[in-house]
Amino acid sequence: QPSLDKRFRGPVELALLRSAWNDPNALWVGIKAGYNEANHSHLDLGTFELDALGIRWARDLGSDNYNMPGYFGDQRWQYYRLITKSHNVPTLNGQEQDPSGTATLTQFDTTGAFPYAQIDLTQGYPGQAKSILRGIALINNRRAALVQDEFELDVQTNIAWGITTDADIQIDGTTATLTQDGQILKAHILSPANAGFSIESAEQEPPEKKNEGVKRLMIHLVDQQDKTRITVLFSPQWPEGELIKTAEVTPLSEWK
Repeated sequence: QPSLDKRFRGPVELALLRSAWNDPNALWVGIKAGYNEANHSHLDLGTFELDALGIRWARDLGSDNYNMPGYFGDQRWQYYRLITKSHNVPTLNGQEQDPSGTATLTQFDTTGAFPYAQIDLTQGYPGQAKSILRGIALINNRRAALVQDEFELDVQTNIAWGITTDADIQIDGTTATLTQDGQILKAHILSPANAGFSIESAEQEPPEKKNEGVKRLMIHLVDQQDKTRITVLFSPQWPEGELIKTAEVTPLSEWK
């Protein structure tokens, strides 16, 4: 039986966690580190994708048309599919990640009941924050996923946290219900307590690909100072009715 988790080392490191190999409904999450100057890279250090119930809930839009003006040149970072704002990562004060930014996979521990990986994103956002750390974990016997971001800020900062999804979204304050192909996944904001979800469109105008029907599930935090933590629980509605609604929030430094 192959391991449920894998760390791929190299210039662009990946961490992958899954609940099973033999179940088409398995929960799966993958996250990337590396550097934004890697060949064909987008500005997406720390981006993650999440599957469950046979559905991809948090997705990557992929590439756009290589023949668009300046696609591999001076207009590259004007195209939506290539920039930070279309990926499953935070932006600070509306800025993109640094095109020469880097990120390091600092923790990978899947031996216990709390399999997790952590990435230091600080060098992907130089001049935007003192530090940015991201962790992903599977909890409750790998039945739900946590994504946690910790920011240490030196100036007042507006943080936009988002994922790209094909799902229909209904929002009730700190809970978003995502529905796709008859399946349901709920996203719960566990911290900060005063945050709420909102929905934006990922659709674009020609000559870019339209991304028809694609949405962004967002959290907007304004005027953040010092230390801020965003923790989101992704909980699939399993066939047996199980739905995990909450989890303990602990600092990334205490994950084990």
